[in-house]
Amino acid sequence: MLITTNPKTLNLQHSNPLDDLHPEEQRWFAIRVGNRKEKVVVKQLERDGIQTFLPLRDRPFSYKSKTGVRKIPLLGGYLFVKITQREALKVLQPNFVFGFVKLGTERRQIRQEEIDLLRRLSSDNSLEWVVEEKLASLQPGQLVEICRGPLSGVRGHYVNAKNKKTFIISFGGLDARLMTCEVSPKDVVPLDGEVLNDAPPEDEGKKKLW
Repeated sequence: MLITTNPKTLNLQHSNPLDDLHPEEQRWFAIRVGNRKEKVVVKQLERDGIQTFLPLRDRPFSYKSKTGVRKIPLLGGYLFVKITQREALKVLQPNFVFGFVKLGTERRQIRQEEIDLLRRLSSDNSLEWVVEEKLASLQPGQLVEICRGPLSGVRGHYVNAKNKKTFIISFGGLDARLMTCEVSPKDVVPLDGEVLNDAPPEDEGKKKLW
């Protein structure tokens, strides 16, 4: 949307973009890093004294001569750092760091409860999550809470995406969401006082999770 104004009435005092960095208090922030370079950046930052968090999950693999489990990022291309304002420049120095995640021009912190949620999601391998960065393409959906299983109590929105009921988790300071099509309507309860709409038959398109 383009906004025009009379130059004579233009207020010359421009407000600074919101920045949650604090001079003394360490806070969590998300940074963008090169895909498949997350672990490399973690080593570089921790060597420089920066506290990091990289949510990892188990991914089984099988080759002709070898099978095992590989640790892969839950959010590919993202890494979390807990820093003060004076440590911000140090975070940007390693190779493969593209910058802080910003919402428009605002650098927002990731709340501790969101970090705790990411730890919980990465420790559970029953669901397959994908990262959705095109936020504008998704409808708001219904606010729901998982009511059973290892992720009981986790809240998100239930939307119709690609003709499937999709469970989505958003994070306040992150420009991406986690999505999964593997949460059945019978495993969630609505929190907005409504009933779930267009619930598919119990066995349609969903695997039994717990």
